[in-house]
Amino acid sequence: MQIVPYGGVNEVGGNTFLLETNGTKILLDFGRSFKQEGTYFAGFLSPRTSQGLKDFLEFKILPKIQGIYAQEFSIDDKSIKSRINACFLSHAHLDHFGNINVLNEDIPVYMGETAKTIVQSIQDTTRTRFGRPYIRQATDDKPSNVRTFRTGDVIQINEFNITPIHVDHSLPGSYGFIIEGEDDQNIGYTGDLRIHGWRKDLTQDFINIAKKKGINTLLIEGTNIDEDFDVNETRVQKDVSQAIETTNGLAIANYSLRDIDRFRSFYKAAKENGRKLLINMQQAHLLQLLQNDPHLETPPLNDPYIQIYKRPKTRYYQWEQKLIETLSMVESPAFNQSEYVFHCDFWNLTDLIDIQPSPNISTYFYSHGEPFNEEGMIDYNRMMEWIRHFHLEFKQYHASGHAPRSDLKQIVEEINPELLIPIHTEYPEKYQEIVDVPILLPKRGRKISI
Repeated sequence: MQIVPYGGVNEVGGNTFLLETNGTKILLDFGRSFKQEGTYFAGFLSPRTSQGLKDFLEFKILPKIQGIYAQEFSIDDKSIKSRINACFLSHAHLDHFGNINVLNEDIPVYMGETAKTIVQSIQDTTRTRFGRPYIRQATDDKPSNVRTFRTGDVIQINEFNITPIHVDHSLPGSYGFIIEGEDDQNIGYTGDLRIHGWRKDLTQDFINIAKKKGINTLLIEGTNIDEDFDVNETRVQKDVSQAIETTNGLAIANYSLRDIDRFRSFYKAAKENGRKLLINMQQAHLLQLLQNDPHLETPPLNDPYIQIYKRPKTRYYQWEQKLIETLSMVESPAFNQSEYVFHCDFWNLTDLIDIQPSPNISTYFYSHGEPFNEEGMIDYNRMMEWIRHFHLEFKQYHASGHAPRSDLKQIVEEINPELLIPIHTEYPEKYQEIVDVPILLPKRGRKISI
């Protein structure tokens, strides 16, 4: 069996791993590498999508594999031949799924049912690169490119048996995989995971099943391999609630709109203080789709402590118009600020110009980690200029979607693989400091025989 890492090596994200045995090939994730893209492109200097994949292949942002891409993106080098039998997505973050829309239409893409819902919401409310959808609807001539699974399913792809197991992450519908191949070779793939969120029991399920099956090779993420912390989601909710209690003006919440755990924390904190969580239409669209998932228990959009902000626009997208026609909205920016917790992430800071938060008595809650690259730091500094301009108090409360160093050590020791391959980290070598198992440091594009 062979593993070829085409992304997720010496970087956080961009996960793309090719597994092959006896001619059967599967992809584990097919995500965008923001690090690779940012090395060559930024701002107005962006890849030319009008040239197909040319710019992406030139800098190896995408792997040059014949047969993997849609026909319109065919690669000229006929000496490189491949047929991918399936692609398995761990979860619906762009650095894990963001390139699936350029895959050959005949390659089935497997993802969790909740992940499909999230990807569908992203597709409905944003522009996809190349204008190609992530999820294609079935037609009379061709099935949809997407197949779904839940924990407990086992998918057989020729010589591979793939068992998806739900894990806890900052996004619902996140999975790790146990891949059983020939010659009793079992591979564990963690995706992104943690054991300090609301559902740490899910990650423990993955650990227990991996122990039971026996893992020869473990591909484990290491985003936080260089740091330890003890802040969990319960602590975030408590701290936010206490800070809202002392805020006399508007409480402004900057959290990832698809982080349902963080949404739930701010919702509960707002409710505890008799306030309403005022969300934007993009998050409302996602929550509306997630209402059909009985495992998430997200509050309904008609909950008295949730309202939707209709930002002033001259023209609304079709998906926005549907929400406006069916849901009650806060239509004026002149609402009573002391009654609300207003969701306003970086991309919606211009809403503050309309709302004019009361100066010196309003609080801006930044619920993300520290910037991890130069571009992130520029955005962060720009955000701080907005906060200073409006005279807002700044508070930061965050629990990472990734396990810290001590928890990663615990996960490896419990699973006890024969070989460890660190992925999704800029510091893979740091695993050598904390675990006593054989470690192989992968290199991008180089085959690993196991």
